[in-house]
Amino acid sequence: MTQSEDKLLAEALSRINPGGKLASPFLKNDIGEFDRELPLGFEHALERVRAVLTELPRGANPELVEAGMGRVTLRVLTGGGALEMNPVVVTVEVTRSGERTTTLHVRAIAKEGLIKQRAGQKTAERIAALLNEPA
Repeated sequence: MTQSEDKLLAEALSRINPGGKLASPFLKNDIGEFDRELPLGFEHALERVRAVLTELPRGANPELVEAGMGRVTLRVLTGGGALEMNPVVVTVEVTRSGERTTTLHVRAIAKEGLIKQRAGQKTAERIAALLNEPA
């Protein structure tokens, strides 16, 4: 069973600062989301998404959250904000929408402290820009 976004962020914050896990429930979430349709078949779109997620800071290997017929959900923990230090959980749902089209739902979430970095929103914008680049 996969962990919730809040638990993943709390654990990532506790690796930065031991008090991060205790403070995490009191911090607001900064969320960036968007939907996009790629003019690619399902398999090619899935590979494109994997490539984009591995390009993110600390992206490494995206975790498979859910897989079904014509639908796959991937998740990665990355960094955002100043010096890429703020943990951001990125979840991408890849859904077959046609023979040569695939729909993506991208969600990036980070915790916001006193200094508003908009790490979730900016990470979502970065992913959108990476998806717009030629493969």
